[in-house]
Amino acid sequence: MKNSFKTQLSKALGGNVELNKKAIRIKRSWDEVAGLITKGKQKPKK
Repeated sequence: MKNSFKTQLSKALGGNVELNKKAIRIKRSWDEVAGLITKGKQKPKK
C-alpha cells in the first residue's frame, strides 16, 4: 500500500502540525508553478 504525501510528510517532520501545514502549502504552490511551466512548454496544436 502506497503512503500518501501527507502521511510521509507527517512522519518525516515528527508530527509537528505547524511544520506539516507549511510544508503542504509549499508543495501546493510548487505544484502550481510546475503546472504553469509545463503549460508554457506545450506547443499549440496546428
